Amino acid sequence: AGNFRSVRLTYFGRLASGNTSLLRNAGLAGLLRRSSGQRANVVNAMQISSERGWAVTETNDGRAGRPDAIRLELETDAGVTTVEGTYLANKARLLYLDGIYCEAPMTGHLICMKNMDVPGVIGHVGNVLGRNQINIANFSLGRREDTGKLGQAGEAIAVVSTDAEVPERVLRELMENPAVLLARSVEFGE
Repeated sequence: AGNFRSVRLTYFGRLASGNTSLLRNAGLAGLLRRSSGQRANVVNAMQISSERGWAVTETNDGRAGRPDAIRLELETDAGVTTVEGTYLANKARLLYLDGIYCEAPMTGHLICMKNMDVPGVIGHVGNVLGRNQINIANFSLGRREDTGKLGQAGEAIAVVSTDAEVPERVLRELMENPAVLLARSVEFGE
């Protein structure tokens, strides 16, 4: 949410020692297509990002033993969103969302959710999707380990892969549960 300000990319493992310009441009092209519908690609993404005033920075972290991965931090006027992903068994996988570990496939139709770590959220998601005839292909969960004060609900995330696109009205229905803080639809091309 919000107007983009900056994009920070961090490359881990062997990726950190290579030429990352194509990875950077592919990430920027995806952000540009999602945010503006603009015809961005790996050739023109950096130029369009500069024209829009985005600050783009890259960091290489080639620590020994760290698996190959890419972290993308997007800062907007509404805050910072961080995602980290990798390839496992020749498939793109999400590893972290805003600092919470949650391994999930990055393919097809997804719902990314943030919620309070309380009972009933998983059942709510299943009920809403079932009522709307949306089949769940995969349900990945993660929770923030440093939950804070004893007795207070921590933060959790869910990444739900579905067989079909999830309409905005279904996302609004998911948000009717007060424990659901965010529900966004994400689609990955093949």
